[in-house]
Amino acid sequence: MAEINEESKVFTKVETESLPTKQSVWSKIRSFLFQEIDWNKPIKVELTPYQQKIEDEINEFLHQEISFKGFWNFIKS
Repeated sequence: MAEINEESKVFTKVETESLPTKQSVWSKIRSFLFQEIDWNKPIKVELTPYQQKIEDEINEFLHQEISFKGFWNFIKS
């Protein structure tokens, strides 16, 4: 920003770092989306005991062995 000095009719620069600014919503979104990510840092996920139990049950369900005999027994029931 610049302001006119009335005495000399010359523009002088105003210090913009000291002015209070309000960060817009778009600026917040942009800073979140384009933040720097350290890809060399390991990612660690911590689960509560209940969440771990549910994750174990889902994992067990997804990785169970399916045989035709077990499938046929399921169809008969």
